[in-house]
Amino acid sequence: MPLPMLQAGIGLIKNTAIDIRYMPMLNVGDNINVNLFGVGLKHDLLQWIPGIGDAIPMSLSLQGGYTSLNTELEISEQKVSLNTKATTINLVASRKLLMLTGYAGIGYNSATTTFTTDANFDLSGVKFDEKIEVAFESNKNLRANIGLRLNLAVIAIQANHTFSKYPVTTLGIGISLR
Repeated sequence: MPLPMLQAGIGLIKNTAIDIRYMPMLNVGDNINVNLFGVGLKHDLLQWIPGIGDAIPMSLSLQGGYTSLNTELEISEQKVSLNTKATTINLVASRKLLMLTGYAGIGYNSATTTFTTDANFDLSGVKFDEKIEVAFESNKNLRANIGLRLNLAVIAIQANHTFSKYPVTTLGIGISLR
């Protein structure tokens, strides 16, 4: 499902960058609202290996991130919330050739999703009025990904595929100001 999201990054010292993702609460369908916040940190590791870091024509970075995704929906006049908090740590190798950057990585992912609802309904004369909250913790999974990014002046087009228990392919287009 295509959703607009603001993503901004800023380079810091020693080939380190911080990224922020934000999507305000959006109505994406009948009685469905969603918002997202994420923060990540990426640091180039090869710069710390004397003689080798400059000789290898690629980058090797350690990346970590945290994302919070909140969804609110209404089912049969019951309000339901799904809140997912995920953490990821990745080792990413990349190579830039002119306008094209290819990358591959391996990483670790962990997530917890909390389901919350105020159960307030009548079932054959028996009235229920309880708050229900259930947390589902994911298996802490290893995953791999590959991707390409094409930079055309200020336009960036990106494709990524993640190999995991639940594989995901993403496509993105953005404006990159440097």
